[in-house]
Amino acid sequence: MPVTPPIPRESFSLRNRLSIGASVVSSILAVLTLAVVANYLAAHHSPRFYWGASADYRLSPLTLGALEALTNRVRVTVFFDRDHEPYPSVRTLLSEYSSHSPLIEVEELDYRRNPVAAGEFRRRFPMTVTDEEPDLVLFESGGRTKTVPARDLRDYDTKALLRGEREVKPITFKGEILFTSAINAVCEGRPRRVSFLEGHREHDFRSEAIQTGYRKLAALFIEDNMEVSGLRLTGTGDVPAECELLVVAGSQDPLSPGELQAIDRYLRRGGRLLALFHYRARSGLETLLASWGINVTDSLVLDDGETENGLLSVARMAKHPVTSPLARSRLYLFQPRALDAQPGANILGAPASIQPIFLTGTNGVAVTTFVPGGYRYSPGDRRGEIPLAVAVERGALPGVATSLGTTRIVAVGDSTFLANQFIDWTGNGHFGSSAANWLLDRSHLMGAIPPMPIRIYQVAMTPFQSRMLRFVLLALLPGSALAASLIVWWRRQ
Repeated sequence: MPVTPPIPRESFSLRNRLSIGASVVSSILAVLTLAVVANYLAAHHSPRFYWGASADYRLSPLTLGALEALTNRVRVTVFFDRDHEPYPSVRTLLSEYSSHSPLIEVEELDYRRNPVAAGEFRRRFPMTVTDEEPDLVLFESGGRTKTVPARDLRDYDTKALLRGEREVKPITFKGEILFTSAINAVCEGRPRRVSFLEGHREHDFRSEAIQTGYRKLAALFIEDNMEVSGLRLTGTGDVPAECELLVVAGSQDPLSPGELQAIDRYLRRGGRLLALFHYRARSGLETLLASWGINVTDSLVLDDGETENGLLSVARMAKHPVTSPLARSRLYLFQPRALDAQPGANILGAPASIQPIFLTGTNGVAVTTFVPGGYRYSPGDRRGEIPLAVAVERGALPGVATSLGTTRIVAVGDSTFLANQFIDWTGNGHFGSSAANWLLDRSHLMGAIPPMPIRIYQVAMTPFQSRMLRFVLLALLPGSALAASLIVWWRRQ
């Protein structure tokens, strides 16, 4: 009996093909869904892990606390050329901010690749972007803005610049310090009122003069949500009650007895004073501050190895809220005077703290003998660590109805270091902002956020090693891939 062969079934029928395709599509969708869920959970509900250099971008407790306390939405615009050196650090750091708070919205705008959007941004903020240095990060919230220029993001080895070296390398990245301060500034309430004393040849906060003008410092205060104005004390009038911070910036002419008494009354009732002294100019404020625990000397401070053309480099910071944010930064002062903190547990009947906040190194000298055209050392000159700035804090007097609260004073033996020419040098401008914020008791704008060290890696190879690397990359690796392909083709043949 003949056997009928079985009818072969079509292995890839339309039905089978549709079934396999549906299975593949469902598998892909399942994998994508798992990836999306895993990334969402990792971004919002899982602890973040840092490996190697990524740990440099871990946010400090102060920043994390500020982000947790946010109630306003903050829009951040990164107006940067992507080829600019600080851009990768800026982008990575801001991604940390946005990952920790949904109220931080970050938008990147490359003005070279997107000129139309860049033009609109310039029209919205005409006073923010400059043609010389356009790169910046802008923070917006509630109609207030704060700008962080790219030039402020890094501290450079200024000592190399003073030595005449062409290439000055960056040493620290200050992004977190400036970004957290900017977020707090735009989310703060009313502006604080700062008055600059006038009438005694002080530095003019309206002037753009490079060595005498203070316009850049005033702009820095305004960006920190401060309202800046001038103040003239005529006769025996008092410092206005609405003045929350009085700045005496390098008075070169003496203040009248009535003006000194007005400032003293202001301090006694809890005023705040930033006193900056001009080289060898006596204003009378020296005598006033002596009763507040600050001795302002008539000296010129030098430091062997740290003084160049009158500029003194300072890296020795005392432990104080003003200088805590300046870790790894340097200050550059021009012909500073020595200041001493007079010991004492109280001032005018109230408990007080008096301490130097930055000093020279161990090779400092306070020169007190001056000759025509210069100075000369004397055996009696003080040597060692010389204080250059002093901070005073005195508690309010109990039962005094007119008291404004705690008195705070920051006195510095130089005023030129905050002028337009020098304020951008490493930590100078940051000190001005930090001192003002401490004086105004704005602790949320301060804190020990250390700058991130910039690591520069360099590969050193001999000519032979360079030739071998070129051979491996250009010949051996491509040749190996080609040889493997030929072997596979030959075996299939």
